[in-house]
Amino acid sequence: MKNIFFIFFLCFSFSSTAKVVMTLDKALETSFPNMKVEKKRVYLSKDNVLDLQKQAKSRFNSQVFSYYEASNGSGREATAFIVTHKLRSRTQTLFLIFDNKGILKSTEVLAFYEPDEYIMNKKWFSLFEGNSISKNISMKSSNMRVAGSTISYNETSKAIRRISTLYSFIYD
Repeated sequence: MKNIFFIFFLCFSFSSTAKVVMTLDKALETSFPNMKVEKKRVYLSKDNVLDLQKQAKSRFNSQVFSYYEASNGSGREATAFIVTHKLRSRTQTLFLIFDNKGILKSTEVLAFYEPDEYIMNKKWFSLFEGNSISKNISMKSSNMRVAGSTISYNETSKAIRRISTLYSFIYD
């Protein structure tokens, strides 16, 4: 009987917090209307990963990353990255868009598998917009802290720094 209750509890708790906010296809379509979007991959060496980790002050969990270049006929207009990372015990997937100068233009949550009260809102994400790795995208700013969501705040900030650093590696 205890096992049945435990299984029921697990199924109920996962379904109550698991949330796909937007699919990748919808994010690309919404963000880049009437643009050609090309999927690309970057393969990092172990040395590349070590260098990027030092710059980002955050651990990279992969050596392979996919990204999407959006163009309108006259060249690349923007680049989008999808990053999935662990928060407490579950994951979050972000969709980050950079312009051609490496400036973060937009961040969207595509999926969030933690309780809803820990999700960062658009206002919080907007604090990163207009910044690049050269401006030291950082989680140190006191106006970026979020009471009650310290882990989400820290891990999301680190993910944004990792991807900003990766953008610089690819394009600089």
